[in-house]
Amino acid sequence: MTAALTSLVAAVEAALDDAALPTDRARAEAMRPAMAALLAAAEPIPPAGRESLGGEAVGNLLYADPAGRFHVLAVVFPEGTSSGVHHHGCWGVIGYLQGGDEETRYACARDDGESADLDEATRHVWHQGDITYLLPDEGEGWHRVRNPGPGDGVSVHVLCFTPADHPHRYWDRTTNAVRDFPFIEVAPDRWQARVATTEVE
Repeated sequence: MTAALTSLVAAVEAALDDAALPTDRARAEAMRPAMAALLAAAEPIPPAGRESLGGEAVGNLLYADPAGRFHVLAVVFPEGTSSGVHHHGCWGVIGYLQGGDEETRYACARDDGESADLDEATRHVWHQGDITYLLPDEGEGWHRVRNPGPGDGVSVHVLCFTPADHPHRYWDRTTNAVRDFPFIEVAPDRWQARVATTEVE
């Protein structure tokens, strides 16, 4: 834990404990100054947090709340990689630490849990120092991220619950099907989102 990361964790805990912050947006705004300080710090995260998984995208776990309320990941997208279109079922705060990230957000016209109709709403390229939120209660849960390069993109994500319990779904743009997209621990403290498969008997 770096000093900046310790301060971010404390700010998240304080925001979640503050009964005067009634919405996810208000809590995210309360976390923002500590995220900004981390992004500007000389030593924001441990060096291992910036490493991809053999050239693949990965979430390196930096902190897990003992009560399971939130976790902090350093998400690494090597140049040219993409997340696919997916949905976060609860809040998140994202700070961009290194490289670029093109994020596409989607408006959802229909979602019955098994399929969904999505339309591109916005597209934005984030750079080092930028901060954004995931607020599904405001219709901001569906998105896709892609690293246009050059180099690896690294962002710090504060997300609700534990990695294993974080509600995460994938959208197949060719069929409109929605599938579970759980975070799987593929090595100690290294997590990848993988589309759930259906067993064929």
